[in-house]
Amino acid sequence: MLFSVLMAHYNNARFLKESLRSVCQQVYKNWEVIIVDDASTDSFEEVIAEFLHHPRIRIFRNEKNMGCAFTKRKCVEKANGTILGFLDPDDALHPDALKIMLKAHIDKPGCSLIHSTHYICNENLRIKSEAGYQRALPKRTPYLLINDGSIHHFATFKKTCYNRTAGITPVREYNKGIDQDLYYLLEEQGNIFFINKPLYYYRIHTGGISTLKNASLAKLGHYTIIEEACLRRIEKLKASGKPDAAYWIKKYQTRYYKIRIFNSFRRHNWGTFFSSLLLFPFKGGMKNIVDYFKKLPKEGFSLLRKSFIEN
Repeated sequence: MLFSVLMAHYNNARFLKESLRSVCQQVYKNWEVIIVDDASTDSFEEVIAEFLHHPRIRIFRNEKNMGCAFTKRKCVEKANGTILGFLDPDDALHPDALKIMLKAHIDKPGCSLIHSTHYICNENLRIKSEAGYQRALPKRTPYLLINDGSIHHFATFKKTCYNRTAGITPVREYNKGIDQDLYYLLEEQGNIFFINKPLYYYRIHTGGISTLKNASLAKLGHYTIIEEACLRRIEKLKASGKPDAAYWIKKYQTRYYKIRIFNSFRRHNWGTFFSSLLLFPFKGGMKNIVDYFKKLPKEGFSLLRKSFIEN
């Protein structure tokens, strides 16, 4: 069974060789690498020259810079594998990553998405710690409703499941949070399973798309993706005729208006902010508001900062 490792590359050539070598060193050997370069301006061509004639590494280039969403979508479209997984070009895989993930997909045919935990590394890819936020989802609790980062690297998926979706949205206001867009789409096509083993080396550095100074933009992009996913699921539920549709519609409406409050506040869209704030209690948010005000006397400004600045 072919495993496609997908790499959306833009100006990460200084790490690319190490990333590709981690794939070449996999215990499982039936793999391909799909690299789509998004019109890099660094030394990509020089670095990739070493791999141009590798029979399992296929290289594509965007004629102009199109952004992360477009490039990741193109990666999936070019892949021939049954199982796919993204590897950021500044990160690396554990040697057993593909073997373990492939076995899990075979053992769990009803799973659209299978993910693991990862190592958090410094700029030199030296391990600092093992990430502690990934976990299995609680029963009957969709990932879209918790948004706690419990799905992260290494996330792999069946291409047949992806093909039943509209695919990653190719054009985004902010090219951040694209992985979450993928996870929400896949969650609508099957079950999600967690492997509690670190199979991925996640590098923290100043150029990371969702780390350090880019974290704020990543959050804004993610907010928009959550709103879209909630509306998409509400529309599907309305047309489904399922006996529990009303229950889940209310859940997603509450989620939608809560995120809309944060998103509009951060964007200074004050009309949307105040209208969402007024509607929230009538869309299932009253308990959220009561619980929030109960915590406010104790936590004070730190709670407000977390909610409207850091959240």
